[in-house]
Amino acid sequence: MVSPPAGAQGTALLRGVVYDSLISAGPLEGAEVWVEGTNRTARTDAAGRFELTALAAGRYKLTFDHPVLDSAGLAAPPVVVDVVAGRATAVSLATPGPATVHRTLCPHDPWQKTGAIVGLVRDVADGKPLADVAVTADWTTYAIGAGAVRAAPATAAARSDASGRILICNLPTDVGLLVRGKAGDGPTGMVLIDLAGRAFGRAELHLAVAPATGAVRGVVRNQSGITVAGAVVVAVGTEARVEADEAGGFTLGNVPAGSRVLEGTAVGYPPARMQVRIPPGGTQQLTIVLGDSAHVLEPVTVEARYQPYLTRVGFEGRRSTAVGHFLDTTEIRRAGAVQFEEVFRMVPGVRLRPNGSNYVVELQRGQGQVLNPALANYCPPSYFIDGVYFPLPPIQTPSVPIVPEEVLAIEVYSNIFSAPPQYQRMDSGCGVILVWTKRGVHGRNR
Repeated sequence: MVSPPAGAQGTALLRGVVYDSLISAGPLEGAEVWVEGTNRTARTDAAGRFELTALAAGRYKLTFDHPVLDSAGLAAPPVVVDVVAGRATAVSLATPGPATVHRTLCPHDPWQKTGAIVGLVRDVADGKPLADVAVTADWTTYAIGAGAVRAAPATAAARSDASGRILICNLPTDVGLLVRGKAGDGPTGMVLIDLAGRAFGRAELHLAVAPATGAVRGVVRNQSGITVAGAVVVAVGTEARVEADEAGGFTLGNVPAGSRVLEGTAVGYPPARMQVRIPPGGTQQLTIVLGDSAHVLEPVTVEARYQPYLTRVGFEGRRSTAVGHFLDTTEIRRAGAVQFEEVFRMVPGVRLRPNGSNYVVELQRGQGQVLNPALANYCPPSYFIDGVYFPLPPIQTPSVPIVPEEVLAIEVYSNIFSAPPQYQRMDSGCGVILVWTKRGVHGRNR
């Protein structure tokens, strides 16, 4: 502070607002404002406002602190203000803007194309910072090409510094991010962050350093304040689950301590997720508010043309064009097979190798996996059952758990290149077998 001028008379009032330019782009609640060189402080309210009364007239230098700045290791630039005796003076303070912080913290990332998370890792028991904790941010990306949309997991990692701070750059700003960390032998804690187009988000991750659990007690309500009986409450990523009673109340026990995500669901409502901090051995109180109830629409009549299952999965189309061997129900019945593998006796080029009381199917010779010493150099094909990859179990008598009576059709491809692209795997060099079952028909009609 610059000392008031000699002879200054009277006192002044200083009113101000602190803005969060970095994350929320709005008023900053809970900021501690002080006059440098003095012990005069004030704390901002929910609207970011503060007051400093009974100041002597003169020139002062103001600054402030807040967990938003602490988690990023930043300092707010001080502001010089002149106050006049007998009058109220207004002043505005703000955190550094996202462009400035991005250049400082993530200089290698393209500005306005990626986001970042700043945060603190703390011990849930005493709130002390935890250093050298590995933290990851996970999300899902979607690749859109000529074929179907493919989902793929993506992740970014960081490690907390000596003050417990974390910084994760190069993050997408248009999808939800799951931030997770684990300290010592304690459970993994998690928080959900949605940057929603912003350049920065803040995460405060509380972790237990040893195995510990707590409880959550609360009530589930809708947006009108009415309790929702029978709502289901779960701790995401754990086995903790409970159903609310007739008054909407619930007690969820044995929840891993630390930062946790709770989800409430009920028929007729969209799910609601809440962030909660579970103290070791303690109980957290909260209210879960579900979204607007789903509106019941007028009946809609849908007309569709029936398409047989084997046509829908592409079997009929491939049988007329693809290079492979195809067996339908009639041919499978004609084989008179007792065991599934015996169906392939009638397929040219297929070799059945005895394996105890059963057989294994071989389409090509090769240096495959030795599942049984008697099956040296066995090269197993890749199996797909109703379109889902089925790895052969690593046991002495590998077999597919299907009986011939369950099978509708079979497609046999002697090599990876003749199989349909969606069933080509890197380990399919010994051929591909597609099995379509009667169970698949029922599952898809449901």
